[in-house]
Amino acid sequence: MNKLFIIAFLGVLLAGCQSKEATNPQDIEEVTSPQDIEVSSTSEAQSSTPSAQPPTHSTLGKVVATRYADVSFESALPIVRILVKNGQQVRQGQMIAELDKFKLNNKIEQELKQIEQAELQMQEVIITQGYDPDKPADIPAEVKRIAEIKSGIQLTRNQLEAAEHELKTAVLTAPFNGIVANLKAQANELSKPGEPICRIISTQDMAVEFRVMESDLACYPIGTVIIVVPVAYKGRQFKATVNEINPIVDTQGAVSIRARLEEAQDLFDGMNVEILTVER
Repeated sequence: MNKLFIIAFLGVLLAGCQSKEATNPQDIEEVTSPQDIEVSSTSEAQSSTPSAQPPTHSTLGKVVATRYADVSFESALPIVRILVKNGQQVRQGQMIAELDKFKLNNKIEQELKQIEQAELQMQEVIITQGYDPDKPADIPAEVKRIAEIKSGIQLTRNQLEAAEHELKTAVLTAPFNGIVANLKAQANELSKPGEPICRIISTQDMAVEFRVMESDLACYPIGTVIIVVPVAYKGRQFKATVNEINPIVDTQGAVSIRARLEEAQDLFDGMNVEILTVER
């Protein structure tokens, strides 16, 4: 009887120990250790954080043409032909417009006749001085000078040269490769001397101009490559290299900078752009 009681008591005691071991607080602490939670949280944060990007400076600017020419006629004559239009690419020497040359050709013919008459008058003066016009080496310089003055031959030669120049400039040509802009003239209208009929812009010499605050000037040293994003073409980017810094700080504390564009296809003079500079 005593043996059975002892065996039963030991069984109850053993069951109680097993139950106590299953609910041991130390085991729960090991499973949910704060250190384990912290590591897991840090790892999750690192995987969800995007990779660090270098900081970017941004400002606004404009595209500028650094080389252009306003072409105009020198004579007030009817325009016969206009051979270009705005936005057209032209090559150096390509004809742009032409004047009516009828009056100019007549003027040259008249000046040639005036020269013939002046030469005859000059010969008469030389003969009256006792020299042979067919032997110019024997004629003293002073006699020649007097003969030229009395005949007016030098003035006539100058007028002929001016008429020939007028005829030459009756045809306008492109001074260099570029694009046509600001075309104003039309065929059959009278040209206005000195007033540009169009502008030729060199597309190989385009730049961007922008202003930065004095505190940001160190971000744009000469040679810095910047990214240019046109307002009109948000999806396109162009590269430019800083090549000019105006050494003046204006009243607003800003400095003007110019950067030469490597390529400027589809960019217009005066176009608004965003300037991006990435720190490295």
